[in-house]
Amino acid sequence: MTDLEPRIRPLVEALNNTGLVRTFSSCEGHYEPAEQTFQDRNRAYVKFIPAPGIAESAVEQWLGSLLIQFKISHGYLPVHLTGSKNFTPTDDTVETSFTLEFIPFNRFDPPDTKRADTNRAIGQVTALLQL
Repeated sequence: MTDLEPRIRPLVEALNNTGLVRTFSSCEGHYEPAEQTFQDRNRAYVKFIPAPGIAESAVEQWLGSLLIQFKISHGYLPVHLTGSKNFTPTDDTVETSFTLEFIPFNRFDPPDTKRADTNRAIGQVTALLQL
């Protein structure tokens, strides 16, 4: 975990501490024009799989509950929090994983505003995980 970006690190650690999931990829979001690449970097995310011995259905239920808790506590603005289940084809099978994503609601906001909003939402989700 030494290569984790500092703004997403607390959330990654909180997710791993739930005992339900193991993270494998994350991004704190990059909003400055000079930070843009061919991929959309105007969002933050954490990708994860179920921890050993945890069923995918348990992670699905937990993720849905987390999204509802966030919406009730913080609403949709200024960051839209989404969760998804991903299907990735390999040589002879399909692997599944999950993504928790922070998308600034107004893509036209200045980079500093999107950064501050994302940082706040990451902190809010981290706090929900530590309850």
